[in-house]
Amino acid sequence: MNINHSSISARRAARRPAIAQRTNRRLLASVLAFGLIGAACASDDDPESEAASESAATTEAPATTEAPATTEAPATTEEATTTTEAPPPSEPFDVSLANLVGRPAETNSMNGVNVSPVDGNVYVASVSGSEITVHDPETGEIVERLGADLGINGPDDVYVTDDGTVYWTDLLGGNVGMLTPDGVVKTQQVGPGVNPITMSDDGRLFVARIFLGDGLYELDPMLEAPPIPLDETLSGLNAFDFGPDGLLYAPSFFTGEALRIDVDADVITPEVVASGFGTTSAVKFDSAGVAHLVDLAAGQVFALDLVGGEHEMLLDIEGTIDNIAFDAEDRLFVIAGNDNQIIRVDDEGTTELGEPGLGLPGGVAVSPDGTIWVAEFFAMRGFDPDDLDNWSASFYDGFSAPGEGFAGAATVSADGNNLILSNTFSGTVQVIDPATGDILQDVRTLVLPTNAIRHGDRLVAAQAGGGNVVDVDDVADVLIADIALPTGLASDGTTLFVADWATGNVWAVDGDGVPTVLAEGLAGPEGLAVDGDRLLVVETGIQQVTAIDFATGETSPVITGLDFSTPPLEGFLPNGGVSGVTVGPDDAIYVSDDAVNSVYQFPR
Repeated sequence: MNINHSSISARRAARRPAIAQRTNRRLLASVLAFGLIGAACASDDDPESEAASESAATTEAPATTEAPATTEAPATTEEATTTTEAPPPSEPFDVSLANLVGRPAETNSMNGVNVSPVDGNVYVASVSGSEITVHDPETGEIVERLGADLGINGPDDVYVTDDGTVYWTDLLGGNVGMLTPDGVVKTQQVGPGVNPITMSDDGRLFVARIFLGDGLYELDPMLEAPPIPLDETLSGLNAFDFGPDGLLYAPSFFTGEALRIDVDADVITPEVVASGFGTTSAVKFDSAGVAHLVDLAAGQVFALDLVGGEHEMLLDIEGTIDNIAFDAEDRLFVIAGNDNQIIRVDDEGTTELGEPGLGLPGGVAVSPDGTIWVAEFFAMRGFDPDDLDNWSASFYDGFSAPGEGFAGAATVSADGNNLILSNTFSGTVQVIDPATGDILQDVRTLVLPTNAIRHGDRLVAAQAGGGNVVDVDDVADVLIADIALPTGLASDGTTLFVADWATGNVWAVDGDGVPTVLAEGLAGPEGLAVDGDRLLVVETGIQQVTAIDFATGETSPVITGLDFSTPPLEGFLPNGGVSGVTVGPDDAIYVSDDAVNSVYQFPR
């Protein structure tokens, strides 16, 4: 691959240190097989915090003696006033008392993109947000949200036709959906993993499957006739587009190539037209017929020279890029999905539409040096304790080979100076050195891991697919079994604590391996953290963090006013992700709040 480096290389002016690694793997098909688990969620009013009143002690001035007219008045003694500081707030803490860690985004990660030929607005699909957001192309402001009320679930890609009909693909559910300008909604099943979608100039509709399935398909634009499989063995096709020659151009996600495909051939035979890239996620054309390719892991966009191979780099960012689209004026809209940001590239340069922010906060951890870590599924952020507004470090999932890079994180826990990560999407548990980005351990033999921590000298993980907690180094070594949906994990070094989201029980497994119920009937317990002589539990069903007394098993509210109201993504685990809680070396409590994309610090 030859690259013309004399072209624009637009890096952000205020760069944040980042470690962007590549990975090459598939999502777990078993995610789709995991059935929904019902859990009763109680409601509770937020208790009010008592307001502390200031007290002031005033010393009374002595009586004044009248002085003769010719005598100077004595110097006046000022009233001495002392103020006693108000005591710090007591538990339960209301969320209004918290310090915000990071900037909450308005979206929950971004994926596919298309520009409407009708009004020029930018349509962005979000699998995790389970919605399509419509953005002003000048400002990036969200002007409309298309979601569950229209039957939209987990959209990964989106396409808007000349008459304003909106099509989308449902990655996990396997459906293709259609919303007509007059409000008619229709869906058709293609198969799990349905992802890229586009239309040819003569109005033919095409989709492909990736991660959870394979194949290239032609669909009836009315979604009435059954899908036509053109080749059910084609794998790794992602966001694609038709070129001026009438052929389909697609990225080969796992091979770093761009392919040319004749969809009318008797036998589909992809031709490699560009290669040597990392993780190729999109190929799109401008009005001049120039193909543009996205290297997701490298965070780069190239204008492809399909004749001489002199490819031109147009954009190079520190994060990952999911997809791109052109508008009628050939302005390029780039989706920095994990940063929840749209970047516009045009003749006047590069413009960031909105600021990056947290979109999928889950697990939280604090390193011994005070760095606050937030897991975001396909990214992880580190915050300096002296600057909670801006992340100081980022790791991005670039879909690399096992052991070669960060593979995403739904949960994170401190392990000395290292971090332990788990990710249900990728099925991974990793131990990472955040100072270097080195992967010290990479395990991919677990079934839907929902959490992982250090318990004594053992690395243990919760498996939603196994309903248990196992030793990662020996999965046959089961520490506790028959857990309907294990979520939270915590350890004091001897006793292991396990939350069961489905039953509401929190278990304690002692040093002899004997499990007992520490508390029962909690509402959707997720993240756990040992806090002295008690255990903190994120109770998502009643929007609070609860403490369980180790000695008595009694519960009490610690943090109220949280919001865990985000509905679960159809086709994934019923709890969604694990909302985390931890206690830092500064004794502050940190908790994530996924419905509002927030992480809070409660100093004590």
